[in-house]
Amino acid sequence: MTVGGSRWYRVDFHLHTPGVSSFAGLAGVDYDNPADQRRFAEQYAQRLHDACIELAAITDYNGIRQPWFDLIKESAAQHGIVVLPGAELNLNVGRNGVHILAVFPAGTDPQEINECLRGLSREHGKPLWNGRDHSEIDLGIPVGDAMRRLRERFGCLLFAAHAEDRKGIVEAMGPKPAAELIAEVQFDGVDHASGVLGKLRSTGVAFRWDQLAMVEFSDPRRLADVGGKTLGDGGPRGTWLKLSATDLDAMRLALHDPQTRVRTTMPSPPRNGRIVSAHIEGRGFLGTLELTLDPHLNTLIGGRGTGKSAVLETIRYALDIAPFCDAKDRQRLVDHALGGGGSVRLRIERHTESGKPKQYEVRRALGEPPHVIDLDTGAEINIAPEDTFGPNQTPIVLLQGEIDTISKSPEFRRKLLDQLIGDDLDRAEAKVTEVRRNLSLNSAELRKHRIEQGRRPDIEQRVDALAHELQVYEDNGVLQKLATHRRHGSIGRHLGSAGEKTGSVDWWSGSLTQAEADLVELADQLVETDDNLTQRAATVLTTAAEAIRGITAQVADVAQAAHDEIRALRDTHAAQVEALTAELNEVKQLLHADNFDADATLRITAELDQCKDELEKLTRKLPKIEELTLARKGILDDLAKARESQSRVRQDAADLISTRLSQRLEVVVEPLGDREQFAADLRALLAGSGAQGPAIAGVASLEGVDGPAIVATVERGADAIAARFGLTTAQAGKIHSWLTDPEADRLAELEAMAPRDRVVVRLHTKQGSRDLDQLSTGQRATAILLLIFAVDGKPMLLDQPEDDLDNSFIYEDVVAVIRKQKALTPDGHDRQIIAATHNPNIPMLGDAELVAVLDATNAGMVVTSHGSIDDLTIRTHIRQVLEGGEEAFMRRFHKYGGMRPELPTPRRGE
Repeated sequence: MTVGGSRWYRVDFHLHTPGVSSFAGLAGVDYDNPADQRRFAEQYAQRLHDACIELAAITDYNGIRQPWFDLIKESAAQHGIVVLPGAELNLNVGRNGVHILAVFPAGTDPQEINECLRGLSREHGKPLWNGRDHSEIDLGIPVGDAMRRLRERFGCLLFAAHAEDRKGIVEAMGPKPAAELIAEVQFDGVDHASGVLGKLRSTGVAFRWDQLAMVEFSDPRRLADVGGKTLGDGGPRGTWLKLSATDLDAMRLALHDPQTRVRTTMPSPPRNGRIVSAHIEGRGFLGTLELTLDPHLNTLIGGRGTGKSAVLETIRYALDIAPFCDAKDRQRLVDHALGGGGSVRLRIERHTESGKPKQYEVRRALGEPPHVIDLDTGAEINIAPEDTFGPNQTPIVLLQGEIDTISKSPEFRRKLLDQLIGDDLDRAEAKVTEVRRNLSLNSAELRKHRIEQGRRPDIEQRVDALAHELQVYEDNGVLQKLATHRRHGSIGRHLGSAGEKTGSVDWWSGSLTQAEADLVELADQLVETDDNLTQRAATVLTTAAEAIRGITAQVADVAQAAHDEIRALRDTHAAQVEALTAELNEVKQLLHADNFDADATLRITAELDQCKDELEKLTRKLPKIEELTLARKGILDDLAKARESQSRVRQDAADLISTRLSQRLEVVVEPLGDREQFAADLRALLAGSGAQGPAIAGVASLEGVDGPAIVATVERGADAIAARFGLTTAQAGKIHSWLTDPEADRLAELEAMAPRDRVVVRLHTKQGSRDLDQLSTGQRATAILLLIFAVDGKPMLLDQPEDDLDNSFIYEDVVAVIRKQKALTPDGHDRQIIAATHNPNIPMLGDAELVAVLDATNAGMVVTSHGSIDDLTIRTHIRQVLEGGEEAFMRRFHKYGGMRPELPTPRRGE
């Protein structure tokens, strides 16, 4: 289903035809020839179309000229133009005669109108015109009675024609009689008035002069004048009405609400970022719905459970704007509204300096992130849905219960003010964020350097140890002794080998003994042969064996003597080694070493050089630490200034709001005043320290205390913490230990902390100016509503903003602000409002351009009707659906007029 509201129509209710002598003919046209008459009517209709006139009234003098009216009406209908019957009454009233325009409902019988007009004349049977000429109507009754009679019979619209001319109402009757007549008859407008309104006001006659429409009609003398005349400034002489219905009742309502529904200059396209339409599709409660929205006030009405909140929550879901509270419950509502596989598409339009609006489509399926499409290119772009509305145009979304939540929370009040401020605050916040990021980078680099410098004591201690070790080596000649010790080892090994050799005779006599045995064995073999020669040979061998035996005994003696001498030498060597070992052990004890490395000096020297290099590098980095420390002070100053600037942006906005609402509301920003939030942040930082909540709260609550101030105290020690903040020694010690833990960087984190601004809202009541926290629920809601309406431009989605409010506040304050934000007056603003409401005053007195009437069935939500309050069907629904609808209807009539109270109230079901 497609839902739409009102739009601007160009209207002209002062048009003439060749049926009157003042309208110049066209060359070559025979106005008595039916064919020429029809061709002219077609040209007339084309002229209306070219001038973009959609609602017209033929107002020839003193009655309707047929067939001109019928022919033009028929031809205009081919262009979708509605032509109404009318008459310019030339009344014999005042000095010059007065011209009054009467516009009659569509379908009224022209003959009946002409008959009635003749009946107003003192001479009932006298014709009011003859051919193209006309005479003045000499009224038989007072002009006021005559006009009321005409309206009572036909329900016609009445305008004072060309009010500033000689036959205009003011010039002909004089200002006071004219004002009295307008008030008596309740004229629907004054044509071509210019400075007339000031004269009428000056008479002192009581009337709703603000609700008297000033209109500009053509009053043509030739075809080119139809919609073609200009004003003194060169602009087109025309009138536009904002309508959703085109019957006379709708036009009357518009004419009696000129601030919002009447313009005498061509309406400009909306300049506000706005939602053009919302397309919802799914198997959920909302089903398939196409909402075409008005740039200004849109209201959703219906009973409880008809889907008003579901529609608004679904739009918020598409925009991906986080709620202030109850996020899970709201998501469940969206799930129910869309159903599995459901999706929502928003078409969004924003003004650009080039004049051509920029259009986007935001698409979001249930359970998925939103996607933004640039409709000019068809490409997806990487911006947040809220950014499609343009700079400083992020929508304000306050749905069920959120106004009450905000009114109770200082944090939410600040957040709301920030949203209302928009880009200026975003830039100030971005500056704070940038400086905090710089501070974080500074902290990280400082921490890195401090961790490096933290190694200095260990390195210095190692340098001292290595230098001492090297000095001991040098002082005690350890290296020389180690070399001597090595030589002794070699000597000992050689002496050991010599001792082994001399200690065993086997290697000395083994081969001689074997030779002796071999000779004896061979001699014995020779003796056995019993031969002279062998006997002689055996004797030789025996002699040789005996000689060898003697030599073997001598060898044993030599070997023993050698062994004894070698053993003496080894004993001497052992004594020398023992003395050297004792000296080395003393050095080991001095150096606390278990053993010695022969290359010790090389190792020690290399390690010592390395340690000295590291110390030198650390020393070279000391100026960097000083530089970073100095820079940190500057960054902290920048952070303080950025926060001060942020507070100033908030305060400037608060001052502007207070100025605009000086009679009702005051907003004050206390820089760094939110001590509760600061205490919460401090508790989070000290979680795990063992410090108790009251102690932390005591630290945070002191005026002028922020993160840097606490850090400065912590750096002076636990006693300073106890003295500065009135803590026990134990609590101060826990805080000091926790914050100075070298394994963490909590001091740097603390140094970046500060209380946030506190937003104080005061409502002016009969009891005086009172803070929000001291007000009733209804008064708090009143203050928040005033606050959000005080800031221009941003689209707003509101769900039952009237909750907890009394009607007097709504129709005296809320609707007045809403009406002012329709951009129709020099001090007006351009803002789209989409509100679900149960209060009839919002659509009725707020003059809703779109009212969508919702209902619930077993199949889901349905839109039973849609239009503006100028539509009788919509007014009927408001009376029937909304409690107090009849009262709101009457209140609007008494305030603005335009809707006749004598009309019967439709019965339910009609």
